[in-house]
Amino acid sequence: MTMRFLGLVLGASLSASAASAVETFDCVIEPSRIVQLASPVIGILTEVNVDRGDEVLAGQTVARIEDRLERANVELQEMRVAMDAQIRAQKARLALSQERMERVRQLLDRGATTRDAFDEATAELDVNLAELERLEMEQRLTGQELILAKASLELRQIQSSLDGIVVERVLSPGEYVSQDVHIMKIADIDPLNIEVYLPVGYFPQIALGDVGTVQTLQPKGGAFEATVTVVDRLFDAASNSFGLRLSLDNPDRKIPAGQRCTVSLNLEALELPGQGLLPLPQ
Repeated sequence: MTMRFLGLVLGASLSASAASAVETFDCVIEPSRIVQLASPVIGILTEVNVDRGDEVLAGQTVARIEDRLERANVELQEMRVAMDAQIRAQKARLALSQERMERVRQLLDRGATTRDAFDEATAELDVNLAELERLEMEQRLTGQELILAKASLELRQIQSSLDGIVVERVLSPGEYVSQDVHIMKIADIDPLNIEVYLPVGYFPQIALGDVGTVQTLQPKGGAFEATVTVVDRLFDAASNSFGLRLSLDNPDRKIPAGQRCTVSLNLEALELPGQGLLPLPQ
């Protein structure tokens, strides 16, 4: 009886120890995104405002393609939009024709003029009104052409699509930009991705939102909490493992990407075949 009691206590202790075990695995720290920044139009690169290692913000202009023609077109369309002299003159003619028609109508009511004179005044009013509508439509079309001209100009202002670090600059001012070659490469290192592979036996124990502790090489001795964001559901049969990704906040960008690390997770130790718990004494 005593031996069985001790066996139960030992088994419970081993189970509790296994439940609270911390397992450590090798991992790699990678950027959460890497963007190869390219141009939607072709041309000669005239400016590159950043270089390798520079920090950039989303929306920041980092390069420019030759745009003198597009700038001139924008200025031309702005001048056309501002030219409203014809519309103002036509509005004045319309007002005069309205006054004339009103006078002719009053004369017609008193029998002091003919119906033909009234019809002529009405026709003149309609013509002036139609001409004003045509001029206003042309003005609106000119406004749309200005929008198109500005959009064409903006296409030549290469802007960063994310906050990050320039990790590679491929082209320099004076080089030809085609749609097959990117200008620079930008990496987003906030947050960082922690990539790790675990034996498939741990798969039932991992869930989204679990927290692990990441130990980095740089900064030395750094220990940071990371959250599980991806659990692969496709195993690697050759290595009998599955992929796991954790997200690590890096707001000050002090943790470099591209380095090896270790991650510790609260997992139950796997029982190797033939090495399970010993049976309890009878």
